[in-house]
Amino acid sequence: MRIFHIHHSYYPVVGGMERVIKRIAEEQAKLGHEVHVITSYSSAKDSPVEEELNNVYIHRVKGLKLHYPDLTIPTDFNEDLLREVDVVHAHSQNSLFNISIAKRAKILGAKVAIHFMAVDAFRDHPSILIRVFGPTYGKWTVKEALKIADLKLVKSFRDMMILRNKFKVKANDLHYVPDGIDEEQLTMPTLESEFRKKYNLNEDIVLFIGRLHPLKGIEVLLKAIPYVIKEKRDIKFVFIGPGNPKRYIGAANKLGISDRVLFLGFVDESTKIGAIDSSACLVLPSICDYVEVYSLVISEAWARGKPVVASNVGEIPYRVKHMVNGILVPPKDPKALAEAILKLLEDRTLGAKIGLEGKKELKTYSEVAFALINIYKGGLMS
Repeated sequence: MRIFHIHHSYYPVVGGMERVIKRIAEEQAKLGHEVHVITSYSSAKDSPVEEELNNVYIHRVKGLKLHYPDLTIPTDFNEDLLREVDVVHAHSQNSLFNISIAKRAKILGAKVAIHFMAVDAFRDHPSILIRVFGPTYGKWTVKEALKIADLKLVKSFRDMMILRNKFKVKANDLHYVPDGIDEEQLTMPTLESEFRKKYNLNEDIVLFIGRLHPLKGIEVLLKAIPYVIKEKRDIKFVFIGPGNPKRYIGAANKLGISDRVLFLGFVDESTKIGAIDSSACLVLPSICDYVEVYSLVISEAWARGKPVVASNVGEIPYRVKHMVNGILVPPKDPKALAEAILKLLEDRTLGAKIGLEGKKELKTYSEVAFALINIYKGGLMS
């Protein structure tokens, strides 16, 4: 089968979506399929226009990138690539790049699969500009995507519910395909001692993994720290993820907690797994629906048997069941966040039980890739 994945950014761009697409594409290539990725050159200008990486063919086309990545507009469709394609799989209907390429592929006779993500998710965005104009844009992109999608995929039960209730998509027309997890994250021995030795950490560790971005609620977590250290002094809050930490280091200084925080930036996979293994819990304090479509870091914590404390936004409450496989807290509430963290610090048996419960639902990337091939064949190739 000749498969094309479409997204406005791809490796070496660092991000959850980029990693998911890369892993799915590589696993599908391992299954013997011819797998390509069409992405925007504007997102990775130091990368070659064409390259082969782990048996996946990557094509970077010209595009106009506006302020937001989703507003990347392709100016070159490379139509020769889109002829004689079995499946074009676009990841997110919110991206103009994805919609434009998928629509052109449809005109050229390709079958189109679209993964719908963050449907109707702009209404609680902290930016007033996005709150005003985002819902109209989001509604338009969903309707455009529904027109061209031969196969409608979701990774979020929240999105599935909205597509059924608001956009009247039949339940039988929707396929739930979650993101996967690397097999090694489920099976490799603990890397706790290596991580603690590398950073000279002997305290209890509370961990954040994600982009250093305001929507991820980092400042909410920082404001929760004084409540936590009032009850438990010997603790370190470790932040892992790409982005400029200057803003958050400044906030920590103002709160008088700079000695309790450690910003590591982007780290390799072994270091990240070691951080998870060393932690008492992973904290995900995101503040709005749009930023949490399907949290990969929740899966990564569960893969290592670790509990999760997460905001009740986006897809999170559809995955995290309060006091069953995690603890849910209201968004933007530092005190509630601190209380949940303290609960897990004080009851490690509860934390272990919650973490192992979450592990039960995980799928590997090889399983996800195989499931998608079967859906392509059943939904598109008949």
